[in-house]
Amino acid sequence: MIEITNELHELIYKNSVWPQDLLENLRDPDYLSVNFDAYMQGTKAEVVFFDEGKKIITHYYFNSKGFVQKIEMIENESTFTVYSRIDEIVKVLIKTDNIQCLQEITNLLAA
Repeated sequence: MIEITNELHELIYKNSVWPQDLLENLRDPDYLSVNFDAYMQGTKAEVVFFDEGKKIITHYYFNSKGFVQKIEMIENESTFTVYSRIDEIVKVLIKTDNIQCLQEITNLLAA
């Protein structure tokens, strides 16, 4: 249970990308733009760049605390999810086979 709790803690409280990090990409000549818009109670960032001659659009969705919640990439008119914090949390929670264990983990994370 401690291993699962640690995994959940990392998924909930660690952040791999902050909104301001995306602006650093503009130093790379392959990056065309980084735009931010209000989205729900957080921020949506659209990053446009070229990769191997193809134009790529990536959407980053951040919550009100600046934690990335989801990353979607659009390439050749196809959209796919690169990262979803909720999906990753669900994968870890599925490892808990009983509701009591899940409740204990929830209580520990809330502390």
